[in-house]
Amino acid sequence: MTKTQKTIVLICSILAFIGFGLWFYFDRGFEPAIGIILGIAGFASLGFPQAKKKYKKERLKWKVTFDYSNNNGNYFIGKDEMLFETHWTKASDTSIHLYKDPPSIQGVAIAQNKARIKDIKDASEYDMSSRSRTISESEIAILKNNFGNYAAIRILDIKDNTRNDNRDELHFEYVINPKGLSDFS
Repeated sequence: MTKTQKTIVLICSILAFIGFGLWFYFDRGFEPAIGIILGIAGFASLGFPQAKKKYKKERLKWKVTFDYSNNNGNYFIGKDEMLFETHWTKASDTSIHLYKDPPSIQGVAIAQNKARIKDIKDASEYDMSSRSRTISESEIAILKNNFGNYAAIRILDIKDNTRNDNRDELHFEYVINPKGLSDFS
């Protein structure tokens, strides 16, 4: 759930709990009692660990190594609604350019000051206003696809054949969240 969604659920749960509580105080009946239970259920949904565990099982995770000078720098991760057509170009032996040009990509961002993918609590908070981002080794890129799903890509190693390497190669790990979920923790 995004922060906005959590805020809406919290406000609605508080209002429901208060409203049904007042109704129950003045008219003890079955209907207001059910309303109080529903208000409590709203609170419970905000911190219920089973929901987080369920979608963690549906995540796609992998490590990839590929030659970014082939296939016009395109590399596909995921499938169906969790498909991301990544597009890369050479920058140096320590950084690389990532673009939102492919048709499946809605936005790209850099998760500043995050060392691990699981440190990202809300991928929707990152700035996706630019067409491209230059990402360095150990940095994490955030991508959003046209289905509203998020992927986090952590750059592990970059090789550049114009800078003392014998090939062009990108090595990264990624996690793709299902169902538009933005929390990677």
